[in-house]
Amino acid sequence: MRFGYKLAQNKLSGNLTPFLLQFSITNACNLKCKYCYAKYYERKQKDLSKDQIFKIIDEVWALGTIRINLVGGEPLLRKDIGEIINYIKQKGMECALTSNGLLVEKKIDEIKSLDNLCLSLDGDREANDYNRGKGTYDKIISAIDIAKKHNIKTQVSSVLTTQTIKSLDSFIDLAKSKGFLIGFTTPISQTSSGETKPIENSAKDEELKQGIRKLIQIKEKGGPVLFSNESYIYALKWPYEYTKDKIIGEKPGFKIPKCYAGRYWGIIDVNGDIYPCPALVDVIQPANCLELGFKKAWKIASQHNCYTCHFPCNNEFNFMFGLNYKVLLNLFKNYQRRMPRSVILSEVKNLK
Repeated sequence: MRFGYKLAQNKLSGNLTPFLLQFSITNACNLKCKYCYAKYYERKQKDLSKDQIFKIIDEVWALGTIRINLVGGEPLLRKDIGEIINYIKQKGMECALTSNGLLVEKKIDEIKSLDNLCLSLDGDREANDYNRGKGTYDKIISAIDIAKKHNIKTQVSSVLTTQTIKSLDSFIDLAKSKGFLIGFTTPISQTSSGETKPIENSAKDEELKQGIRKLIQIKEKGGPVLFSNESYIYALKWPYEYTKDKIIGEKPGFKIPKCYAGRYWGIIDVNGDIYPCPALVDVIQPANCLELGFKKAWKIASQHNCYTCHFPCNNEFNFMFGLNYKVLLNLFKNYQRRMPRSVILSEVKNLK
């Protein structure tokens, strides 16, 4: 509710406000997932210090950021993760965190104040362990149960691979039984040291289309799918091969949603570089917020020439910031599923 009110004000003023930010706080990771788009486990940038992170948090708070999602690598590998979460919360911003789940039990006392925990899971045991490593499925399921026990709002992120698509039915049944939503997204081409290439052994185009069609059907029946069908329909109609996952520098000849990456949402990389979105990490030349200040680096990020992509996660943001009513309705329904009616009524009262 508060976000919608601030967005309306921002659209009238024309300001560049980083409402939603991902913040990569470490390259370190305790897994080597086959489809990792930036191969974080191979990157050499030095992690920011706690004081540098706090400085950036101060700057984005001053610019109107309302939500920071801590990502990595694996953010729970940082020894000061609890202090970082608490600092964000003390500034009055929401704090989310995306994790592979392996350290949730160990770090539970440090993450209990999170507004949202997103855990990565790729289908049933066989599918997930193929992509993420043997034995990870059971650890992630345990993390979901532990988070639920401590009343941490939890959702799941899943990449559409051959294995994930084959296990969709059992995956959806699991989500229903455990009470979580799944944000399915298409794979991002891997980029390492500026070189971009398709993911090895990724799903073929027709496999992806079959998976997306099935998700649309599941969503239409009220299934536990996080993103709206608007984003999945756009991905389904993608006119290129899926290995061409984004259109940079050439204006497409088909109808696209306006891209708000770098204007209303974006990502802070592990060394302070500012990118419009995760799909452009190591792909375009970024500005660094420690060198230039966040406001100036953010303005540079807004001037990117990437027109569109097929990623449902990105386009859900773009449709939302474009005030697509179907996407806004989906957002509100998801909110209702997570929050008691009394809390929603309280939010409306506070707005007044």
